[in-house]
Amino acid sequence: MRTERTNVHRLPQKQVFDTYVVRTILARAILAHVAISVEGQPYSLPLVCAPFADELLLHGSNASRLFKVLSSGAPACVSITLVDGLVLARSAFESSMHYHSLIALGSARVIQENEKEAALLALTGHLFPERGKELRASTEQELRATSLLAFPLTEVSVKVSSGPVDDPEADLQSDVWAGIVPITSSYGEPIASQDLKSGIEIPDYISGWPKNRT
Repeated sequence: MRTERTNVHRLPQKQVFDTYVVRTILARAILAHVAISVEGQPYSLPLVCAPFADELLLHGSNASRLFKVLSSGAPACVSITLVDGLVLARSAFESSMHYHSLIALGSARVIQENEKEAALLALTGHLFPERGKELRASTEQELRATSLLAFPLTEVSVKVSSGPVDDPEADLQSDVWAGIVPITSSYGEPIASQDLKSGIEIPDYISGWPKNRT
């Protein structure tokens, strides 16, 4: 939902309202930064995240101050930034980045016991695709120690920066190279645990995990 609070004022032409772009950002993201204010002091902390129906799952510990504040219904801001490349212009002023960014405003809700299993499956499936079917079930003690919150995606601002170098006419005759340097992320070669039983091979599904996730 577009509101005055989510309108982009700096370079408003980069703001997008396409829900497909929102879903694409959430599909790529595994980390979100969540900002709160406690007694006038702002805090911003990174949290594991995953899409969950029309909300965003946030995973953490019951004992953390951040989750205690969020669980109380306090207003918060969630931000996700995916850096796609560096724009190397012919001047420092015109140089920039390609990125997809999302900011959501609202208050989190606590995932209740009757939906906790589904939420954990969604989180595991997002972070470690296909691995959930191999893992043992969580114990009651582990479930009690795990906190899951759902953050609304009803008040969201999305900004996308893309396109070619946009140097002024006066700089085009410069001898300085200009262009785009893409930034991508990938999974490295898996490293087996030292206490792994002999004969257990690296699962095939790991090779198919999504690329370019941050």
